[in-house]
Amino acid sequence: MTLLMRDQENVKKGEEMLAKLIILLSEDGRLSDVIKVSQDKEYRQELYEEYHII
Repeated sequence: MTLLMRDQENVKKGEEMLAKLIILLSEDGRLSDVIKVSQDKEYRQELYEEYHII
């Protein structure tokens, strides 16, 4: 595996995690948090833990 391939896999995994988080937040009616996680990396990490994504 090349470094480029590894980086591409990591980007894809991050995108999938964010998509899952957005779906879960939407289902819970937390639409304002959807915007916040798109802009705030630390808050996004908190919610990944809260929703057991990581």
